[in-house]
Amino acid sequence: MKTVGLLVTFATIAAFALPSLAKGKELELQISKEDVDLSTRTVGFRLNRPCASAQIQIFGAGNALMGESVQEYNGAAAGTKLSIQWKEVYNDVARIELKATDVNGFWVSWEIVPFFVDIPHEEVVFETGKSVIRPSEAPKLDAALVLLLDAIKKHGRDMQCEVYVAGFTDTVDSVAYNRQLSLDRARAIARYFIEHGLKGIPIWVRGFGEEVLAVQTADSVAEPRNRRASYIVGVVPPDIKGPGAWQRLQ
Repeated sequence: MKTVGLLVTFATIAAFALPSLAKGKELELQISKEDVDLSTRTVGFRLNRPCASAQIQIFGAGNALMGESVQEYNGAAAGTKLSIQWKEVYNDVARIELKATDVNGFWVSWEIVPFFVDIPHEEVVFETGKSVIRPSEAPKLDAALVLLLDAIKKHGRDMQCEVYVAGFTDTVDSVAYNRQLSLDRARAIARYFIEHGLKGIPIWVRGFGEEVLAVQTADSVAEPRNRRASYIVGVVPPDIKGPGAWQRLQ
């Protein structure tokens, strides 16, 4: 068995392939960061030979197997974009193992390790219904930006880090209004980071409104703990289930 260690933009991935007895290139499995979607529990890939099947296994903390799935491809042509999906799991995913087999029975296996750093911070207080950052709130963002840049410097040597800013609200006002307000506030925070030194790093925003509450409340309840934001340094989009999609600002 031949073992090759690979360093990629979104994780440390190891590839293992049985030596080929047939003429042609060594069996290769291609995956990019964009092919891993934790929110839909899907991994896309390409094989450089006709693909017979693939198996995916999902591991949590302590190397516990949380789920697995097998997909048949009936000899899909070499280079075809294929995908495999797993059933929902209820704990954080620590590691994903994908094994693809060609029509001759040779296989290649990759390990995908999602990576996230949730930046601790003091919440910015916005005026009611507004998304303008007041000068009095700027020191909070300055402190968070230092931690963001430190995390990127620390981990950016080994992987291509990106920044994700998510906004959330309480249940006062309508669902649609809160979704837009939380997006506008996330944009305001992200733009502040860009204007104050977060250069050359992809930064994404998303507004979850009142649809992802930290504290469950009835409608029209002004709960300060639900008026919040998350600042995340990661290599794939965070697995936060909710409305909308991540939008890139930079």
